[in-house]
Amino acid sequence: MTEELAFALLYTVVALIAAFGIVALLLYKFRREKLKDFSKVAIGTLLGVALTAAALLAAATFYEMEADDSFMPYFPAILALVLIALCGGCLMGLASVFNKFLTKVATVITGLGLLGGLIALMVVLADYFKENISGDTDYSPYMNDTALIISFVAMLVALIAIYFVGKKREVNETKSVVYGAIAIAMSFALSYVKLVDLPQGGSVTFASLLPLMIYCAMFGTRRGVMVCLIYGFLQALQDTYIIHPVQFMLDYPLAFGMIAASGLFFERTPIKKNKIAAFVVGATVAVVLRYLCHLLSGTFAFGAYAIEGGYGADQFFYYSLAYNSFTVVDLAIDLAAGVLLLLSRAFRRQMDIAVQPTTGVAEYDIEDEKDADDIGFGDGQDGKQA
Repeated sequence: MTEELAFALLYTVVALIAAFGIVALLLYKFRREKLKDFSKVAIGTLLGVALTAAALLAAATFYEMEADDSFMPYFPAILALVLIALCGGCLMGLASVFNKFLTKVATVITGLGLLGGLIALMVVLADYFKENISGDTDYSPYMNDTALIISFVAMLVALIAIYFVGKKREVNETKSVVYGAIAIAMSFALSYVKLVDLPQGGSVTFASLLPLMIYCAMFGTRRGVMVCLIYGFLQALQDTYIIHPVQFMLDYPLAFGMIAASGLFFERTPIKKNKIAAFVVGATVAVVLRYLCHLLSGTFAFGAYAIEGGYGADQFFYYSLAYNSFTVVDLAIDLAAGVLLLLSRAFRRQMDIAVQPTTGVAEYDIEDEKDADDIGFGDGQDGKQA
């Protein structure tokens, strides 16, 4: 049921975007003064569809887990954390309509709620692991708790570094929240279009990470970290394979949080003026970091499966290296789809318009008007038209 629902929601979103695009083009040609009001209606509608899609897919996953007798006690904690994130995003979006102070208050409240939900989730996971996994001879002899914890700390530090290296951008806060919700919903729906589904978790999908990468390119790495972390928790709802609390953190929030690194090369590198090159390099680095999270998790938590696959006790790293290579195929699909999008001048122009701050001047316009390169968003001519 979940896969059919995901396809239906995906087609609904695609149809809505196509319809809104046609109407926007007609308004741009005949009633340009109405375009701004229409954009608000379109964004609001897509946000509603995105939240509804997330809720429906979560409910369908919950139903299937119960129906298959595979429901686990940590699922409600994960669902609660996702709901806190979604409600917090709506609260921040509503607050941003009024003033910056209320936006900061909403951000603090959301952050505290997420921290509390994460602590509760880790407690539930630890209890479940203690009762079910630690005494399981299939797992415990091959699991390296110390190495898992060291890996988690190292990747968490890397994610924090990505956040602080990211450039603080002046964009429309309301749009950043709305587009973030849309990117999460689109990526979540696309993640159900699985070309290859692996037995111990993981799959090759139809460019499911691309909406997140485009969001990070548009609204910056710092906002991208939050959006990608939320998506990581959503992935725990859809593709649940958890045998240890730290393994959960490595395979879900941290692994997908690393996708935010795709925005770094649009901000602080010499290639930022060539947007296609910035996308290719950024996406590659982001997926390599995601792969590293899965690699560490597979090496130190999934040794039992390596033994079943014929690997020796000293070859867990090679097993994980081979198993998680599916991320390379996933990356190739994301790169192909992303480059095709960025080759479209109309698409780049829409990205420029979306990131314009409330002052009406996009930060890309200033930088790229100095550059004769027509590859990217915000080139001189497009910036003036936007």
